[in-house]
Formats: sequence, C-alpha cells, structure tokens
Amino acid sequence: MPDRLRHYWTFLRGSLWFVPLLMSLAAVALAVLLLTHRGLLPDGAVELWLVYSGDPESARQLMGALLSGIITMTSLVVSITVVVLTLAAGQLGPRLVRNFISDPQTQAVLGLFVATILYLLVVFRSIGGPSTNGIPHLAVSVGTGLSALCLFVLLFFVHKLARAIMYDNVVRDVTRELRATIDRLLPGADSPLSAPVPPPEDAVWIGLGHDGYVEAIDFDTLVREARSAEVVLWIMVRPGHYVLTRGDHVAVHPPEACSDALLKAIRGAFIIGAERTPTQDLEYGIRQLVEIALRALSPGINDVFTAIAVIDNLSSALSQIFERPLEAAARCDDDGKLRVVRNVTDYDGLVRAAFDQIRQAGNAMPAVLIRLTEGVARLAPYTRTDEQRRPLLDQLALIEAAGEHGIVQDRDRATLRQRGREARARLTGLV
Repeated sequence: MPDRLRHYWTFLRGSLWFVPLLMSLAAVALAVLLLTHRGLLPDGAVELWLVYSGDPESARQLMGALLSGIITMTSLVVSITVVVLTLAAGQLGPRLVRNFISDPQTQAVLGLFVATILYLLVVFRSIGGPSTNGIPHLAVSVGTGLSALCLFVLLFFVHKLARAIMYDNVVRDVTRELRATIDRLLPGADSPLSAPVPPPEDAVWIGLGHDGYVEAIDFDTLVREARSAEVVLWIMVRPGHYVLTRGDHVAVHPPEACSDALLKAIRGAFIIGAERTPTQDLEYGIRQLVEIALRALSPGINDVFTAIAVIDNLSSALSQIFERPLEAAARCDDDGKLRVVRNVTDYDGLVRAAFDQIRQAGNAMPAVLIRLTEGVARLAPYTRTDEQRRPLLDQLALIEAAGEHGIVQDRDRATLRQRGREARARLTGLV
C-alpha cells in the first residue's frame, strides 16, 4: 500500500466514527430493502413464532418501545465509554486513548447500537403511512432481533471495558500493535545503503513550511519527483520528529535543480500533524509502553509490577527487531539510480528509547534495575553484530551505574552486580 494511503487508512481505522458510519448505512439499506420488497417473506412464514404477526398499530407500538429502549442503552454505552477513556487518560496516559478508540470491537459495538437506532427509525416511520402496502412483518421481526442482539452485546461490552483498563491487558494490546508495526516496517529485506552518505556541501537546504509532528512521508512521491527533476534528496527528519516551519529538513542536490515546483512537491509529500502516529514510526509503540511504565513508577501509583511487565514486553519487541535488518536508508528509482536518502533509526536509538527513561525513573528501585538487566541479558541470543551488542552493553553499564548511586541496600547492589556480570558474559560470548 502506498505510504500516503496507508496513513489515511490508519487514520480511518483509528477513528470512532468510520465503522459506525458504514454499519449505519448498511442498516438503512437493509431497512429500505425489507420495506420495499415485502415478498421476501415466504407464504405461511407469518405463522412462525419468530416472525411478527400483529396488526399495524401493535407494530408501531413495538417499534416505538424498542427504539426508546435502544436509545437508552446507547446512552449508557457512550457514558461507559467516556468513563473508561477518562480513566485511561488519567492512569495510562492520554496517548493510550487512541488504542481504545481504534479497537475494532469497540467500534463495532457502537456501530451496532447506532445502526439499530437508524434501522428502527426507518421501519417505525413507514408503518401505518399512506403509502404502506401491508404490514412489514419481516422488517419488524429483524428490528426485534437487532434489539435483542444489542442487549447481549451490551453485556459483552461492559465485560470488555472492565478488562480493557487492566494494566496487563493494556500492555499486551500495545505490544501486539508494536509487533505488527515491526512486521510491517521491517519486512526483513537488507538495506542497500547501510551507511548513508552525507549530503554534498553545496546542496541546498529547505524547510517543510509547517510546525508539528511528521506523521508520514510519501517516499514514492519523493522518488518520482526526484527522478523527474534529476536530483537526489536527503531527508533529515523521519516520522515522529517534531519540526518547525524553518529548518534544514531536506537537502537537494544539485542545487540549481531546486525549483519552486519541486519545493512544493517535496513539502506536499510530508504529512505533518499535531500528534505522532504509528504509520511509519517504529518508536511509537515503544514510547507508549514506556509511558505506561513511567506512570506506574510515579510516586502517586508506585506500581513496580506493571513496570516489570512493560520491561518484559519491550525485551520481546526488541528481540523481534534484532532478528531482522532495519529500514532501508536508500530509495532508488526504477532505473536503479539513488534518489532519496532517508533518516532511519538505528539499534542504539531503539534500545535507548526502550530503556533510558525507565532506568532513570527506577534508579532507586532494585526490582526495576534488576529486571532491566535481565531484559538486556535475554536479548543476547538475538544479537548478531557489534552494532546490536554495543547499545546493549552501553545500556548495561548505565544500569549498573544507576544502581550504584541509587540503591541503598548492599545486598540489592550485590544482586544487581551479579546480574550485570551474567548479562555482560552472555553478550560478549564468554558463557
């Protein structure tokens, strides 16, 4: 999928209105179909107990009662959802609210209630009207079935939301999305340019013209425009970076080819918004997990067990990253000519993003530092190069230094030193 389309699809998939809108349109279409094609019901089916067989006045009363009840249940569902989102924003962090909104089951439940209301409205207004040709037995029966389904879905939704705010479940869901992002962004293909060349000194630098976070970059457009203008572009920012209107964001070489049309096309390839998105940002999910750990380690909560669960899941995600090459730094055109050199993260940046802030917040907590050390040690079998081992060894030294200054008890410091020696031996291949 092209980069821009993937960004828009991620936006739609993470919105709370897209799935309910589709389900509502389908419900209205179903109601119109059942009302205009009343011959869909076989002869004699009205006598079945599942099919409504009353008179028009009773049908209107039934539809009115069902509509009133479903509206009340929908209000309850929305209220429960708002309460859960408020708790999630306060305890887990406002950036985690997106995970609750983008959950497909939550969207489907809200969509079912809204769709049922619209369906009942369409059927209700058609019963007893001047254009009515008989009683819509099948339409009324389907409305009754949808209302009963909403009742059971309400119970499921309450159960789901009750489990959704449990820390372990949130950590699991965020990790699942992070691993999916890793699979999408790091498919396993070797980068054709492992050490990107810097831009020439005479390259012209341009700014992106907007303030905000780089949410996505349309690299296909950049390659196409660079080929058309016979230039090479150096992208110095990547998705997740915050940029100002002016700055050295993109370098163009040769400089004489940088026209106003090319400048406009380059800026149009960048999607800049108010928040980070997981579309192309490999660190997005890592920082979500880190935020959960930091809030758990805050003095007001002091939940070490949640921080330990986050460390374990971060180690799992890093092991998946270490098993494959990082994103390609070079993008070439169809003729194999270099057109775009992009800014990509490295193993050191990913390890620091995962462990630095947790280590700083838990520098006086032996359990946190010991689990960080164990997490580093567990990554030893996944390291293949010095580029992967070096950031782990550096992180291990920082953890040991934090323990020496922050841990009060000698026994805890001794345990941390022992874990550190074991981790270093595994990373250096001495065991």
